Amino acid sequence: MALALVGGSAVLGGCGPRQSATSGVPSATPVTSARSAAAPATATAPASPRPSTTRPSARPASARATTTPARTSGAAARVPVVAAYIPFSAQRKAETASYAKRHYGVASWHLRPSMVVLHFTETTTMSSARNTFAQDVPNTGELPGVCAHYIVDQDGTVYAIVPVTILCRHTIGLNDKAIGIEMVQSTSGNSAHWADQQILARHAQISSVLRLVHQLQAQWGIPTSRVIGHAMANDDPAFRDLRGWHNDHSDWQAVDVMEVRRRLAAL
Repeated sequence: MALALVGGSAVLGGCGPRQSATSGVPSATPVTSARSAAAPATATAPASPRPSTTRPSARPASARATTTPARTSGAAARVPVVAAYIPFSAQRKAETASYAKRHYGVASWHLRPSMVVLHFTETTTMSSARNTFAQDVPNTGELPGVCAHYIVDQDGTVYAIVPVTILCRHTIGLNDKAIGIEMVQSTSGNSAHWADQQILARHAQISSVLRLVHQLQAQWGIPTSRVIGHAMANDDPAFRDLRGWHNDHSDWQAVDVMEVRRRLAAL
């Protein structure tokens, strides 16, 4: 089923925006939009985002909005999704295919997701995270630039950044199978567990995250056990990187992901 749609640094810290290799060399729920992945989204003006100490940001003024009503999926109401796609040109797709060949052995930018990885942005605004994803600059010495499929702002607004049928660099070793969901939140000098807890306590934001994940699970047949945090990636049984790279992020600790799974089961 498709998502209901109400509309169309550079290294970031604790979450998915930054990827680093600790050794070796220095993502879709198709949204019901007619826009192609290669074309820049109408919503190129980002919103403002993040920590627990800031007020939720407003929706980007240029984000497309439609009157598509939210529907229900089981007991959970469908979450509206704002189209805020970054440009994903033919060149970036070629870079992505080359990256996939080096790290996963298959030269393809296409993604058929089988899991979800949770992140927080380590920024205070949605727009700063989106802008980083849009830049397509080398990360850990390689192109393409990092990206994620969704950003969920603190006010609960869900932004589609990249179609989930396109591979994004958000989690080393799992990019070829995972949808990446970023949540606007900064550690603000605290631990990743503290940041996870801020999101879990922020009703508007976590409710949207849960509904989004629930919809993605229904569409792609993803079990709740395959919803993990970035901090769990290296130990995941599906982890594989042909270059020997590993993640060094601590966002979304296992104990906090267990709470997410518990709430998903209650939907």
